[in-house]
Amino acid sequence: EHPELEKIVGTTLPSYQFRTSEYKSLISAGASTGRSAIVRAGLQRLALGNERFVKSEPMGTSADKEAEPFAIVLGMACQRVPMEKVFDAAPGDLLVQRVSGGIAGRKDSTLFSSVEYAIGRWKPKVMVVLADSDSKVVRAAIDQASGDVIPTPPKRGVLDRVMVSAMRAKMQVDSSSKKMTSAGRDLKIQQVTTELNAFYTIEQLLKSDIVRKAVVEDGLELHAAVLDEQTGVVKMLGEHPALEGIVGAKLTSE
Repeated sequence: EHPELEKIVGTTLPSYQFRTSEYKSLISAGASTGRSAIVRAGLQRLALGNERFVKSEPMGTSADKEAEPFAIVLGMACQRVPMEKVFDAAPGDLLVQRVSGGIAGRKDSTLFSSVEYAIGRWKPKVMVVLADSDSKVVRAAIDQASGDVIPTPPKRGVLDRVMVSAMRAKMQVDSSSKKMTSAGRDLKIQQVTTELNAFYTIEQLLKSDIVRKAVVEDGLELHAAVLDEQTGVVKMLGEHPALEGIVGAKLTSE
């Protein structure tokens, strides 16, 4: 993008600033802070459930026919553990969507329609975009950004979108003055790509008029997170740093 875009258009562009500035990890081990009491309660419920999962101390709750899902979890197709187990949730507590690379797909796609239906039908206030700390799709995108062999068209359909984050992560790490080993450099690129890809997925979801309206008017919050494949710990990143700029509205906290 043009290095002086804000000067040219004569206004501050939060989304532009996020895309062009150095990304610093927003990861935390605890629950993200929601803007409303109901979201804070939902995030805390997920955090406590994940803590029980990590400690192998499940509550063993059964499905409640009267209960409605309180959160949507958008995870990666390659994640090998059911999301209900990761958050120690009862059947029906979560609406789970899985997709390769964690990318929300294109507007009007089946995934978009499914998420939009869930929002309209159950009106949950929490959506978690759950990235995988060691995703093969993310690694393939990084390899592609480094000049690997061109993938087949079906793979390219997924990798091209993940490469948006992979290329930014690679450029950021390669230009860093911080000294690191080759292995450390690769791990850093993987981490930054993973986190940026989760936020990029949120950006794609917010292209939906229904999702954006739910965020602005109905209190829905989209939070990014990363599932550590080694420990099972879910580390929260929070909402998109440039959320208000993306939705074009001021969002208040309760």
